[in-house]
Amino acid sequence: MPDRYAEAVRSRRAELRAHQLILAGGHRAEIRTACGQARLAVAAEVAGMAAELARQAEDYLNGADRAARQRFPALLTVAVEEAGARLRERVAALALPALRRVAARRGVPAAWTSLCGTAPERPAGLPGPEPPPGRARLLAPGAGGYWRLALLPAATVPLLGPSLGIGLALLGIVLAVWQRWVAAERARLRRWSADVLAAARARFDAELGQVLLDLELRAGALLDAAVTTRRAQIEAELRALAPAPRTGADDALD
Repeated sequence: MPDRYAEAVRSRRAELRAHQLILAGGHRAEIRTACGQARLAVAAEVAGMAAELARQAEDYLNGADRAARQRFPALLTVAVEEAGARLRERVAALALPALRRVAARRGVPAAWTSLCGTAPERPAGLPGPEPPPGRARLLAPGAGGYWRLALLPAATVPLLGPSLGIGLALLGIVLAVWQRWVAAERARLRRWSADVLAAARARFDAELGQVLLDLELRAGALLDAAVTTRRAQIEAELRALAPAPRTGADDALD
């Protein structure tokens, strides 16, 4: 008759030795690969996010009235900080499933939920844009071609009368200066937003590298410990596996 116990022991020993080979190493390289793939994906998202914020800022400023322009610095500050807060969420969403698969292939627990650590300390707020241009400066001689526009109504004085002609001339001056002031304010806000987004892009790239390095180190240490524990369990089970003790009935059969 076949010795079923001996067959079961041999089968279990073969299974455990195969598991030992899986635990022999290589998980660090797989962790590094998973973090590298997450870096490429998140870096592409950061570039797309910065381009989208720049496009939204340009669209906003093109149609912004005075009140909207005054709100713009605060709105852009909030948008940049929200984008930074989403960075760790995206890293976790992309990297943690891959790291769990690395652990699952080795049959070790991987209930990892907070491997990305705590968010780094961020500045309380972005520096504000430069002060708006003064209207008096825009009235200075040689301030541009707007004086030519203002002089056009003055040519109508002989036709419309002194009072109406002077009034139109003053209105032309006011409109020309106002248009120039609005254009200057939009230009300074565009310069400021471009500087802010460039600095934010550099900060996000640096933070992404730090987050993934920290994640690789944490995951590697946890998986090292889990693999060591599992290998010890397998070795103990291999030592415990032995043929069943012989009984008196077995001796009689012999």
